[in-house]
Amino acid sequence: MKEMLLIIKKELVRVFTDRRMLASLIFPGLLIFILYAIMGNVMKNVSSVDDDYSYQVYAIYEDCSQDGIKFAQDLLKDYNITYLNANEKTVTEIKEEIRNKEVDLLVIYKHDLMDLETKPEVSLYYNSVKVESSAIYQNVLMTISAYESANLEDLIKINTAEDTYDLASLDEVNGSLYAMLLPMLLIIFAFSGVMGIVPDSIAGEKERGTMATLLVTPVKRHNLALGKLISVSIISLVSAVSSFLGTILSLPFLGSAQMSSISFSNLNYGPLDYLYILLIIITMILLFVGMLSIVSAVAKSVKEANSYSTPIMIVVLVIAIISMFNARGGDSSISLYFIPVYNCALALSNILAYNVNIIGILITIISNIVYTVLLAVVIARLFNSERVMFRS
Repeated sequence: MKEMLLIIKKELVRVFTDRRMLASLIFPGLLIFILYAIMGNVMKNVSSVDDDYSYQVYAIYEDCSQDGIKFAQDLLKDYNITYLNANEKTVTEIKEEIRNKEVDLLVIYKHDLMDLETKPEVSLYYNSVKVESSAIYQNVLMTISAYESANLEDLIKINTAEDTYDLASLDEVNGSLYAMLLPMLLIIFAFSGVMGIVPDSIAGEKERGTMATLLVTPVKRHNLALGKLISVSIISLVSAVSSFLGTILSLPFLGSAQMSSISFSNLNYGPLDYLYILLIIITMILLFVGMLSIVSAVAKSVKEANSYSTPIMIVVLVIAIISMFNARGGDSSISLYFIPVYNCALALSNILAYNVNIIGILITIISNIVYTVLLAVVIARLFNSERVMFRS
């Protein structure tokens, strides 16, 4: 019993007096709290409409009395709505504005005053790709449903004509699907590929003792560090090209999962779009290589390097998941394109959603290159540190 207690005490002292190990115990919980808080706020912001947003709505009333118009307007009284002048536009022109995301909703309320037994008819035209348009459409449906439930009767006919009420184009609908799934998958697969290569190249050499031999050779340490970084980057770029080809070849199959028929002819991405995707993936891979190279240089074994990489992996996974909620490819603040990794997800989502932001793409590519160069400088300094490279 005494020997067992001594062993327990020895292990506890070893762990709780080692700052690195103690930090590794506390850090995951703190990281999860911070990331979940950020993730919750981001999901709320990208999937909801601002409280002070005023929905832009056209309302057309056919064969309606003043009482009928008032009844129709009362259905929407709980929402912040700006009614636009429908008398100056044709229905076709209004639909085009909705299709172009300039207007949120067209409501056509029809009630034949000569036939009191006929139920009122409501036609709602919207754009499912635009957050605000989709939100007000769903709100109107819920309001009508609540009104009918309160009266225990089906009082209003909704979207009964043979017409297309969702005015989003097929490209936009397909693009939102691609933008939701592909950036997440690309980020996860790219990081996994780099994580399988980098730790063994640097931390693995330290663990096997071959790194010490390299460090005592006449080769300058910063050249050794850069040589390692470049070689690992070249190997990882194979993963980047593979990810790119997998993305391109998977688009038709991903599209075929929808209700509509999708083929290569439905994919209206141009050569520049594919070039942007490739460049973003390449710079993202280089960024991952730089991050994990620093971790591997600090670690003394592959196991320790993988342990230190776990928090980075969690952050990357959360960013990848958050990118799914930007699938509509809406306009984003330019400052977001300076955030490492998230800028890649954002730029990829916009490209796939047919909402190319050239400035955002350029900022993403250039900032990733700058971050990689800065990481390379840090790696070179770590290789020049005896304390880091010969840590036992």
